[in-house]
Amino acid sequence: MRLQSWIVLGFATAVVAACGGSVSLGEIGPGGGTGTTADGGSGGTDGGSGSADAGGATECASKEACGPAPKSAAFQCSDGSLGGNTGRCLKTATGCAWEQRECPPDVCFDAAGALAPSYKKCATAADCIVIDYPINCCGSMHAAGVNVTSKAAVARCASNRAAAFPACDCATMAPVADDGTSSAGASGITPSVTCNPSGQCETSFEGEVCGTTTCKPGATCCSGAPLPSPKCFDNGLCPVSQRKHKKDVTYLSEADRQRMSDELLRFPLATYRYKSESEVDREHLGFIIDDVAPSPAVQQSGERVDMYGYQTMAVATLQVQARELAALRREVEELKAACRTSPKRP
Repeated sequence: MRLQSWIVLGFATAVVAACGGSVSLGEIGPGGGTGTTADGGSGGTDGGSGSADAGGATECASKEACGPAPKSAAFQCSDGSLGGNTGRCLKTATGCAWEQRECPPDVCFDAAGALAPSYKKCATAADCIVIDYPINCCGSMHAAGVNVTSKAAVARCASNRAAAFPACDCATMAPVADDGTSSAGASGITPSVTCNPSGQCETSFEGEVCGTTTCKPGATCCSGAPLPSPKCFDNGLCPVSQRKHKKDVTYLSEADRQRMSDELLRFPLATYRYKSESEVDREHLGFIIDDVAPSPAVQQSGERVDMYGYQTMAVATLQVQARELAALRREVEELKAACRTSPKRP
């Protein structure tokens, strides 16, 4: 430690130690070492010989030399070390004082601006959340997946990173996710976040836009009653079917099921690509809303497929066909019985 630092530290320590308090040792490293005095000594002599740790700090022989212990509690820093009152009575240039350690600054990004992998570790998707941090001085953002326990540390780093950029005049680009996809054309959308096979939280804008978020590939966006806002569901089906969520329940008659079946069988089916997709993207299979609306298979807004309604129409068709097959079986059995009992012709 530099000589001038010890002069300041020695004066502060003398004042605080005389009152039985503590002193902030700003240059203590993760191990709590205070270094040595400018002339290479081990510090003051008020507390006895003590013992030195790997960081060069020497504990006083008795904690009584530091006076009453501080009431403040220690806390864990983002690097795993202890900050605040560490409970150690250390020698200083002029005596003994309680160690009050400041946490080292968070270091979240590498030289290229990428988030350190240690902040992105995960076991399941439930471990992950999305944090935005600036890519450049233009205000362009990276929507990164981070472990929920790292949220506060990464948020601090993101704030410091934004403050460190110089002023510049350039266009702000759409946010980019961990997999390189962008939310261009859908501003204000949050990407989905998963725990990838490498055990890292990973974000993506690849998937169905659902309200203000993006569904993971394979998930279904569900909206309408009883959901107050659009929501993604991983199982591909939209809840909720319990009676407690519904009113005005009316069961379909055979005529109703026949009508649903006839309507569904008239649906023209097609393959297609969305205008945002290229010729190399795989074609989708389904129906075009404009060809069938209004229909139970189309949401009231007329803009989205009502998957629950569509699937229920298919179930109604299966029920109608099952009833028709049962009738045909009975007819065949009756014909067989009639053939067995009728006299044989010569």
